[in-house]
Amino acid sequence: MGFFAEVEDNLEKLDVNTQIEIVFKSLTKEFAGFRTAYNLGNKALTLT
Repeated sequence: MGFFAEVEDNLEKLDVNTQIEIVFKSLTKEFAGFRTAYNLGNKALTLT
């Protein structure tokens, strides 16, 4: 559990755009459409 607390602490220090970039880099190629839609301005999309 300590690892997740450390990650959360580090994420709080990053701005939102950096956090989004980290998430996008972790996604597989299956999420290419999601990334494209998000980058084109549809920022209301979720990962669910």
